[in-house]
Amino acid sequence: MSCARKVVTRSPHRRVGRIACPWFQPTAIEYESLLERDFVRLTLLDLGVSSISHQPFSLDLGNLGKYVPDFLLIGPNKNLVVEVKPEVHAASARNKPRLARAKEILLDRGYRFAVATDRHIHGDGRHHRASILLRHARGQVGTAILARVEEVASRHCGGIDIGGLAKAADAPLQAILHLVGRRRLRLNAMLGLGEADPVYPLGDGHVRVQT
Repeated sequence: MSCARKVVTRSPHRRVGRIACPWFQPTAIEYESLLERDFVRLTLLDLGVSSISHQPFSLDLGNLGKYVPDFLLIGPNKNLVVEVKPEVHAASARNKPRLARAKEILLDRGYRFAVATDRHIHGDGRHHRASILLRHARGQVGTAILARVEEVASRHCGGIDIGGLAKAADAPLQAILHLVGRRRLRLNAMLGLGEADPVYPLGDGHVRVQT
């Protein structure tokens, strides 16, 4: 493996940028497409992931050329390399054998490998709700309010609806969404944000990215 390449320069045909989330990791996470951006937003809510690296290294695929994976996800029980691609491109005559060979090499080196497509990332609309949670995570909420919400939530290991938690903690809904975005409370896998949707204190269950 060799060092990853730099993120490409902005162009009219690509959307590149960085997601800053200092509560998660000190370095911003780069992306090179809107699909990659949406993948990162979802992955930030996966409690099994503790760091996200963009274009972490380069692989030599032999006669199939060089390959730079999109992301490396690290966690206590996770060592996962992810390629983010529209489904039609992932299955193309050029990319399918390249991704298959990359998977073989990575498995030999102790990494799991997955392809996250637009069907996985956009299929159920969770990326929209993840975007809302990230926006709330960047907001400012008083520490006393947040502590009160977490204390009430801790009494409900089986979950409590968002509206009920807000009422019981005498807190605005934004405080609950802020805590979810900051990974201090969690939602179910569908990331339901309605007042009747459940929210949970941190525990064994994780919000997982579908790959």
